Amino acid sequence: MNEISINSEKILLRNIQETDIDAIYPYRSLPEIAKYQYWEPFTLERTTDFVNQCIEAYYNSVGQWIGLAIKYKGNLIGDCAFNISDGILEIGCNISPDYQGKGFAKGALNLLISDCYKRFHINEIIGITDSRNTASIRLMESLGMNRDNDFENHIICKGEDCIEYKYSGKR
Repeated sequence: MNEISINSEKILLRNIQETDIDAIYPYRSLPEIAKYQYWEPFTLERTTDFVNQCIEAYYNSVGQWIGLAIKYKGNLIGDCAFNISDGILEIGCNISPDYQGKGFAKGALNLLISDCYKRFHINEIIGITDSRNTASIRLMESLGMNRDNDFENHIICKGEDCIEYKYSGKR
């Protein structure tokens, strides 16, 4: 596996490792973190499976989701992920509630986007979010992304009618 280490003065993005299970489980098991996700709150077993999937992923694998740990002052505070396909970089992020609202998601995604532009041929950045997820919408707008008004995906997620919005941008 390729080692990933991308850092700023404030945060570090690195490969998710087996030793991260105990740090990832507490926030990914929370209903408020899973609320607008396709997945349910994680069990410890699901966290282990997630970490193992991340360990097996390769940074240079096009068309595959790659998960990275977000660290601040030595603590794992969340994770972000990306998928590159046909020059489109799709991004996502989960931050522990203790660290939300402090700019960590924006900082992590800015680092990730900048690094991907250096390494890959990227034409566009996108993010898909539930229309009710105002925090995610604000985050994508803060990254300079705009809502694609031609995209509204009506889905059933967790037994509820939902509308997904797509945000996109270029650097």
